[in-house]
Amino acid sequence: MRRSSLSTRLYRRVLLLLALTGLGMGTVIYTVANREIGRASDAQLVNASRLLYMMMQDELTAGVLAARGTGLADDDPLLSPEERKAFHASYDWCMFAVFWDGRPVAQSGWGAPVSQVPRAAGLHDFTAVGDRWRSYGLPGRDPRLLVVVAERDAMREFSMVPVLRKLALPLILLIGAGMVVLWWTLRKSLSEVERLASTLNARSLADLTPLVPDDWSRDLGPLIIALNKLFSRLDQAYELEQAFTDDVAHELRTPLAAIRAQAQILRKTAPAELRDDTRRLLGVVDRANDLIDGMLTLARLNATAVSSRSVDVHALVADVVAETLLHLPADAMEFTVTPDHIVRWRCDAASLQIALSAVIENGVRHARDGGQIDIAIVRGADRLVVTVGDRGDGVPAADRERLLRRFERGSSAFPGSGLGLSIAVKAMNLAGGSIRLEDRQDGPGLLVILTLPAASE
Repeated sequence: MRRSSLSTRLYRRVLLLLALTGLGMGTVIYTVANREIGRASDAQLVNASRLLYMMMQDELTAGVLAARGTGLADDDPLLSPEERKAFHASYDWCMFAVFWDGRPVAQSGWGAPVSQVPRAAGLHDFTAVGDRWRSYGLPGRDPRLLVVVAERDAMREFSMVPVLRKLALPLILLIGAGMVVLWWTLRKSLSEVERLASTLNARSLADLTPLVPDDWSRDLGPLIIALNKLFSRLDQAYELEQAFTDDVAHELRTPLAAIRAQAQILRKTAPAELRDDTRRLLGVVDRANDLIDGMLTLARLNATAVSSRSVDVHALVADVVAETLLHLPADAMEFTVTPDHIVRWRCDAASLQIALSAVIENGVRHARDGGQIDIAIVRGADRLVVTVGDRGDGVPAADRERLLRRFERGSSAFPGSGLGLSIAVKAMNLAGGSIRLEDRQDGPGLLVILTLPAASE
């Protein structure tokens, strides 16, 4: 399962926080707006009741209510049709009822039944004909008079719709802009981490130069300090390893040289029945020398500083071949190098030379009976490929990965330390390249393919 990036995980978490914050803000805004609309609606009810009370002043002064105290009457109404129409035009969302001494004496022709209207002063909530209502009772100067005006709660909710519509678009735009700004901010902030990763990836295995804290943001300060401490410990470990290997090589080479000299003298002077033993002894000594040289080369590779420059790879291959021929009997091995002209490539010459020497030496040692090693240099747009093919018995596909590791040897009877190809792998990794083993396509033999990608300037 592919893991998401750090910026994506942070974005999701902060986006969730932003969504919860937006939801909380919307809830607060809705609550405040609903409360303010409720207050405004209550104020409207109070004003409507006062207006209705003013409309009835003439009837109150004439004592009509006192005379009508028995209940509702169609003659001599408290409000004329014109007054009812004016009230309904001003407050078309309100109904009203007038009570005298607790009995209804007048009501509007619309709204809730008068029997369900609260007959008390102040604000009240009630339910009538399946709707929730809000009422306000205004007592008159005469305590027996009560003017009640009521409205449906649905009218208040309807008043919220325009407010929500006006707030919805700005909130959506604000959240959308916040998402974009949040993503840009996270990417901008984490670009320092990406730059640090690129800087570390561009380094070679031996480049343990401390990072400069001033080149990085203060938030990365603890990480930079920790990396510099790690570089320092690795540098000390490499130095100790190289010093130990050098000391061991120096201490072992002298007695091995003495043993070899004595073994050569013994082979010349010993009886015939001991010559095979002396020959095996010389082989063991030679293998020990090869092992010491290989271990020393591996240790020095760990401390090798990589420096890319334009290199004539053809000339480099020719130098390695010439050095190899110096240690071989005349006409023991034939080398071919193609093409026969300059091939330039930007790489670390020292690492490539070590890898080529290890591969060619391995081919000479294990494919000597083939008598031929073919080297080809192929330069592409984005990579350089150097192939080294011998005419030996080859390597089974199942053993190829194993032989690239330390101290692993094939089934060949030729002596060896098992470090040749592992040295080549180490050198190619140090140079940023790779190595693989394949069969030759033009006959028997092993083909070692060294690949170097294009180096960044």
